[in-house]
Amino acid sequence: MALGNYLGVVNFLITLILGTCFAVLGSRRLNTVIKLAVAQALLLAGLSTVLGWATGIGEMYIAALLTLAVKAGVIPFILTRVVRGVGVSREVNAYVSLKMSFLIAGALVIVSYLATGQIVGKGSGLVHEALPASVAMILMGLFVIMTRKLAVMQITGFLLMENGISLAGLGTTNGIPLVVELGIFLDILIGVLIMGVLAFRINRTFDSLDTENLRNLRG
Repeated sequence: MALGNYLGVVNFLITLILGTCFAVLGSRRLNTVIKLAVAQALLLAGLSTVLGWATGIGEMYIAALLTLAVKAGVIPFILTRVVRGVGVSREVNAYVSLKMSFLIAGALVIVSYLATGQIVGKGSGLVHEALPASVAMILMGLFVIMTRKLAVMQITGFLLMENGISLAGLGTTNGIPLVVELGIFLDILIGVLIMGVLAFRINRTFDSLDTENLRNLRG
């Protein structure tokens, strides 16, 4: 099947995936952030399915199944247990205000599109728009990690970065080998498990999920 017939759907899904990053930046409630992470995973799985259907690349379906199982299932379950376990429902403050966060995120998107435009040309990879969107997601995920204080929010930023990498893999290659996909998802799962345990330990030690309290551990 010709991918050109599905470019409208593909680009729409990429836009929605990018939009969930802005929604995460605008949210303070941890449960809402987790739901947005699930929504982004579902959109990413949908994109992978559409690309698999349009190109006939079987690895795309496997990537979609792994995304549903790990990013829309296991990881949100772990994060939800962390939020319930520590009894924290929302982030009170951050290093950067919501208004400034949106402005910086918009600037990151513009920079991403301008920068990647110098790297790839039309017709590069399966979907030309995937690379600039993925770079923007990686930068916004890093921005979340740097500017949000709660451990759960920083884990979400890590997921945004990984989803950006996944988007780049889907849109700029002809299918990621299964061994590589399994390795990536296993690394993500282990990383989130470790960060979840650390979040519990931070809350038990400081009665808060604010990672800024870790400064008190310095000698």
